[in-house]
Amino acid sequence: MENRSGINFVKDYKPGLDAVVELTNGRFVDVMNGCFFDQNVSVLIKKGKIISMPGLENETEKIKPDFSFDLKGKTVLPGLFNVHCHIQMINPTLFSDFKTIKARKKYHDQQVRKNMEDCLARGITNIRDAYSDDLRPNRKLMEQIQGQKIPGPRIMQAVLVGAIGGYLSPELKGMKKILFRKLGLGTIEYEDSNSGVITFLPDASEQQVRDAVNRAIDERGADLIKVGESLEESLLNSNPITIPIKQMQAITDQARRRNVQTTIHCVSVDTFQRAIMVGFSSLAHMARDGQLTQKDIDACLNSDCIIEPTLSVGYDMSWRLKGDPFSSDPNLEKLYRFRNKTFAHLAEEFWVPELKEFVIAGFNKANRGKYSMLGVFNLSKLLAHFSRLMCFGNQNTKMLVEQGARMACGNDGGIQACTPAMIAHELSMFDLFMNDEAFDKKFNGIKAVQTATINSAKSMGIDNQFGSIQTGKVADFAIVDGNPFENSTILGKIVDALFMDGRLIINNCGLEVLKTN
Repeated sequence: MENRSGINFVKDYKPGLDAVVELTNGRFVDVMNGCFFDQNVSVLIKKGKIISMPGLENETEKIKPDFSFDLKGKTVLPGLFNVHCHIQMINPTLFSDFKTIKARKKYHDQQVRKNMEDCLARGITNIRDAYSDDLRPNRKLMEQIQGQKIPGPRIMQAVLVGAIGGYLSPELKGMKKILFRKLGLGTIEYEDSNSGVITFLPDASEQQVRDAVNRAIDERGADLIKVGESLEESLLNSNPITIPIKQMQAITDQARRRNVQTTIHCVSVDTFQRAIMVGFSSLAHMARDGQLTQKDIDACLNSDCIIEPTLSVGYDMSWRLKGDPFSSDPNLEKLYRFRNKTFAHLAEEFWVPELKEFVIAGFNKANRGKYSMLGVFNLSKLLAHFSRLMCFGNQNTKMLVEQGARMACGNDGGIQACTPAMIAHELSMFDLFMNDEAFDKKFNGIKAVQTATINSAKSMGIDNQFGSIQTGKVADFAIVDGNPFENSTILGKIVDALFMDGRLIINNCGLEVLKTN
């Protein structure tokens, strides 16, 4: 079957999962060492996993394949990742009017399905939803994908745990309730077992916090414990709350006991410091209220924490504001030039035709300095935080990249104009802001490949199954042309073919399976 983009999804996989299938004549990527395996290496698959890699030392060559695919010299990457997105948030623009909201609701499901197809079409086989106020739509989507009713990646689900009144767990009343509902949030009570938010009282004991973590896992099915902390005041966060260190420690410790990853909404230096101290698995976003010190960088490097900077947020949310001290920052000027060249193409590629016009209209409106929602809400106060992102956020990320901190690939897809499939765009933001010197790239092809694969698998806590091409791991392969170490723009572009769970599910290049015995 074909989707609206002309991607050739394979309906019938001839070998079957019980057969031994060999992939030969491919350039298999060794993500751990940043190179290709020897050209004589092949891969054997059975029941969705790699069972041997003949040609490598200590790998058996006694297993005989039943079927074979000749990859014709194409490059083979492990499946790619988006570790931070919001599947049910369909936001063509933050600067919406009633017509935009009506269209968003009407075409919501159509866009979600396109996003899922687009992920596979670009080699993304695992994504993680970092926050959903109502878990039911994602649960239904997972069932549809697992039942092969629609094509899509595997989905892991975060559940937010935090104090009532905190960031992403506000008391929903008055103007805040109205605004949240317009954004498609706050539609379900926190005590409902379908809510993606578990709350406790601000003065909760450590045991009460641990109990909340257990509820998130046992009652809500959390694959990730998300903590929302923002020290920035805005319409969505009128009373910023700092989470006590004992509560933060209780969250990370209990999640570790339950073998579940943790992440925190980290947009301040203070949050960065405390989050590293208590051992979060990853930090979502980047401190943007000031510069990290070398001590902060060292603490991060000495931890197991992975950074998910979501640089795409800056693309969508950083704009010039009158009287703002960061409006003349060179990075903001660089962003404007880059954005004006790319936003129309991104709208065309990633949005259904019925919503594309609203994406473009939103960018054009913001380019004119019009930052209102529904003609009533002035969003300048909110946007002021993101102009600082261009200065401090990029600077802090660059220091971490230069000194070897592990980066994961997440784009916050679900914020205005961004979708979960746009990881090539996220990686282009790394290139734009991390690589100032043409002949001394700090974020090179090797780092790009590792960011989109093994680092992201580690961030999601599934690197024992995914993220690299190794015997025993799940057989997810993105087949592409070119060398991603020399040209990282290959990553996240439409693939020539895709294997998932050892099964060929996309075949855009005419791969043929041959019976060998």
